[in-house]
Amino acid sequence: MIIKKFLPVLVFLFLTNCGYKSIYSQKNLSNISITKVELVGNRTLNKSLLSKLFLEVDNDPNLNNILVLDTKKEILSLSKDNAGNTKIYNTKITTTLSLKKNDKVIKKKTFVSDFDYSNIDNKFDLQQYQKNIEQNLIRRIAENILIYLVSIK
Repeated sequence: MIIKKFLPVLVFLFLTNCGYKSIYSQKNLSNISITKVELVGNRTLNKSLLSKLFLEVDNDPNLNNILVLDTKKEILSLSKDNAGNTKIYNTKITTTLSLKKNDKVIKKKTFVSDFDYSNIDNKFDLQQYQKNIEQNLIRRIAENILIYLVSIK
């Protein structure tokens, strides 16, 4: 009885979709056309970040908009045991995004993402885990950058 009353409402809500649009499905993510991307800092992290940003580079020489990505990674020891072995690590990735027009910085923002985790006795497993954490942090920063680029007017 109750299902019959609410079924039309639920069908209507699912069909109207509430105007939801995925950020990644948009072809033109922002009003800004980028003519060149410069990578500064950790080259591996920058390339990984750039591959997740879905940026289109416009070759129009009149625009002269340059996007600069400066990425750094830090792995810190947060706590140690009595023998001096690290118990808890923190991986922190910092990306500074600068948007330049005619060699003048018009927008600049820093994105930081970090994660704490326990040490693993097997060093190979620890390295694999740190790579996985690194990719997750890069993905989180890429999402924040996309949201930022969409919001720029």
